[in-house]
Amino acid sequence: MDQSLYSQFFCLSLYSKDYPIKPSTLYHILTGKRTASILFKAHTYQLTKFFSIFPNLKREQYNQMIQKFIARGWIKANGVSEEFYLSEQGKAEVEVYFSEHFYPQRLNQLLNGKATKEFWKKIVFLTQVLSELRYQNKRYLPLDKEWKNQLWVKNWLKNRPLDKQELALSFGKEWIQVLANLDSFSAEIVVSQLTGHEKFGKTITQLASMYKIEALEIAFLLQNVTIQLMDQIVRKKEIYPLFYLIYQECIGDPYSSLSQSTKLTAYYLDKGLSIENIALKRNLKANTISEHVIELAIIFSDFDVSNVIPDTDYQRLITVFQSNEKITYEELEKEMPHVPFSWYRLIQVERSRADE
Repeated sequence: MDQSLYSQFFCLSLYSKDYPIKPSTLYHILTGKRTASILFKAHTYQLTKFFSIFPNLKREQYNQMIQKFIARGWIKANGVSEEFYLSEQGKAEVEVYFSEHFYPQRLNQLLNGKATKEFWKKIVFLTQVLSELRYQNKRYLPLDKEWKNQLWVKNWLKNRPLDKQELALSFGKEWIQVLANLDSFSAEIVVSQLTGHEKFGKTITQLASMYKIEALEIAFLLQNVTIQLMDQIVRKKEIYPLFYLIYQECIGDPYSSLSQSTKLTAYYLDKGLSIENIALKRNLKANTISEHVIELAIIFSDFDVSNVIPDTDYQRLITVFQSNEKITYEELEKEMPHVPFSWYRLIQVERSRADE
């Protein structure tokens, strides 16, 4: 991510007038440092939807941007701490800028950012292959050079019962239907990205130049349109059977957003194993498994915290939190010395869902 005007105002928009944010923590959220503490902060700051949105952001570049915000009075220090609030001036600057620019409201990077990217990549590649197939052209450069993705296309085509020409026609008709339900600008951007027979899709940089807006704004627009497409396909899957098959492959696994290690922990939890038994089975520390559990509770709003805390302790914890919602772990230890920090954090996550 370069230090473009759009990226600066986007980062400024992540600060709040209602609660202070620590710039170093925000940096770890934006770059996707996947620890239980950072994930919890992303949850607290209501920024899980932007988790890992700038994985290549350089720390020095980010710090320079924050210093600019401070110098201009756009963010104000919370007393002597390292946390900052968005100032009235900063809020006004954000509102003016985004009154004329797109703001990515619908993203959910933590839950399905990877799956959304995969869906778009597959559907664009398959569009090229089916377009060339429609014209019986076998001499073209595939968009995707990775063998595993080329193999996916071959297997996907092989497993469809339709004749290849019929398949290409049906896929094209689904594109026409799905585009008809987008606004004209979104549809234009999508079509501009597609590659097919004697047509080459434009890059994000080329689109940014064409529309005279920054590349990051175009990238966010495309992500937003992809989410719109996916929502539409799910709502009317009977109209988009081919697109829906691809959607299912990308989104079908509820744990697709997780690391392999956390995914395995989720699998064992589903089997009814306790945190201690999972740790023994996997030859890992119980604290590591507990961090996985906190991650699951943050990502999945229907995760049942009471399943991983003994019932008596769970009920007592609920009672304690009801009497003191802002209780610290140090204060809790005085009342319940045996309670691990992970239980404290899980109850915090569970109780914060009511405010969402």
